[in-house]
Amino acid sequence: MGDVKLEIGREYPPDGEAAAIAELRALHLMVHKVQPGPSQRGEHPKQHAGVWATLSVDAQIPDALRVGLFAAPGTYKALIRFSNGRGPDDTKPEAHGMAIKVLVPEGDGPPRMQDFILADHPVFFAQNVQHAFEFLAASVKGVPIEELLPKYPKLVGFTSVATTSLLAMTYWSQTPYKLGHGAVKYRVAPSAGSLDGVRPLGAGPDCLRDSLFDQLSVRQVGARFDLSVISQTDADAMPIEDPTVEWTSAPVRVATISIDPQTFNSAEQMAYFANLTWNPWHALPQHRPLGGINRARRLVYEDSAGLRHQTTGTGPVVPTLTESGR
Repeated sequence: MGDVKLEIGREYPPDGEAAAIAELRALHLMVHKVQPGPSQRGEHPKQHAGVWATLSVDAQIPDALRVGLFAAPGTYKALIRFSNGRGPDDTKPEAHGMAIKVLVPEGDGPPRMQDFILADHPVFFAQNVQHAFEFLAASVKGVPIEELLPKYPKLVGFTSVATTSLLAMTYWSQTPYKLGHGAVKYRVAPSAGSLDGVRPLGAGPDCLRDSLFDQLSVRQVGARFDLSVISQTDADAMPIEDPTVEWTSAPVRVATISIDPQTFNSAEQMAYFANLTWNPWHALPQHRPLGGINRARRLVYEDSAGLRHQTTGTGPVVPTLTESGR
């Protein structure tokens, strides 16, 4: 940012970002329109499972963090989708996603949605929108990952071969979000004692889904996660506009996520979660997304969802608080 004195919680959009977002949107749509058949999700197309959960806001939270969803203790209905970033084979290196949709009651109308979109790596691989566009353009041209590493060093570790259950992994938001007068990143990690029910992965391209089914459906063992915030305490060392930089302040737990035993592999439930839309901009105003990658995601994700529902002939699912059996 040159000689600019950075401030906690403040965005600094670079010159030319709007044009870069337009280029990214056009290329992203082009890539998915040329694919035969119904369009898949632009990101994280393989769905391992969609499960029902509850999010319980802690009673003991520092006053500075008592904002929005975390303003007071309470329990909320939540939906969680576990996914692979790109490919269908769970034995290959992948980014593993955990998308959480919290349903916040609002009068007599439909609930507000608060989405937390996370992956099993603490940082993003691209510094800004232009950086992300150039990566996608190179990928479309077939440039090998090895040749891209000098320009994208954060690709190292961005994907990995799963060595444990999705219920035993830690997930990060990678990008920042507003909270009060400051900014935070989110982390979701298994709660103390919740790993007791986890067994070693089996073999095969669907081993992650099989592991979830074995624990939640066959053995009827639930799972718990801690939702924590990592606050921006130094605007230079923890920049808003560069998500390749890991924020290093100590995580502070603000809520617990509980996944009860359930059978999730019915065609009806898998389709329900497949037709949900996820977007970091599904957020309460107090948790507004920050930074260029999130500014691009708002439109890129909307484009992807629109194309997917258009080519599949299905409308988006709008969750309520009264789904059958939930």
